[in-house]
Amino acid sequence: MGPADEFRPLGYDAAKPGGTFVKIGVGALKRTDEKAYDAFRLYPIADHGKWTVKAKGDSIEIIQILSDGSSGYGYEYRKTLRLVKGKSEMELAHSLKNTGTNAIETQVYNHNFLIIDGKGPQAGTAVMLPFAVSTARKPNPEFAAIEGSKVVYQKTLAVEDVVSFPIIGFGDTASDHEIRVESSALKAGMSVRGDKPLKSINLWSIRSNVSVEPFVTVSIAPGKEFRWTSSYRYYSIP
Repeated sequence: MGPADEFRPLGYDAAKPGGTFVKIGVGALKRTDEKAYDAFRLYPIADHGKWTVKAKGDSIEIIQILSDGSSGYGYEYRKTLRLVKGKSEMELAHSLKNTGTNAIETQVYNHNFLIIDGKGPQAGTAVMLPFAVSTARKPNPEFAAIEGSKVVYQKTLAVEDVVSFPIIGFGDTASDHEIRVESSALKAGMSVRGDKPLKSINLWSIRSNVSVEPFVTVSIAPGKEFRWTSSYRYYSIP
């Protein structure tokens, strides 16, 4: 549950079975065979890296430092979760420094597993975006409908119901990186605003949660650093 980040792997195709590849935020993993990378498969962890956690009253900073000589990848990753004083807001600030010999070319996204009052998407739950929503794979019309810049759930998801599809229609500036999810039944909502342009965006939801997953491109030359921030706001609906 919650705002969990995931990076696409680094160096998997170049690694031979028994060699290592890298998942930022996890560590150096072992490639076990010639099969293509599978995000739902568990790979042995060769090196977790060095982890440091710094907690304060209104924030927590997580630092991971990894150097994997066999793959040529190394980094210092910092993620800070900070509560905004006096507001129902949370900020996720990230920095990634490339300390390896290879350029870091990947994508990162947040799962954004949203659960309100212990409930998943209800009839009338709406996902709202600042652009006209389109897709190459429309959802089951019994479950959800695209209405302009919104996706509106037609029923409360239950049992094996799934609403999942890629969202297109966004532009190449960060102004389109803003997501709102509101439940009229539960009278509550959440907004997520990122400061980097979207590479892609997916909607994935089952009975337990609604997840709008924004992908951002990460491209860092050796010795350089990349920063990005997402701001979360939680609010009630009259």
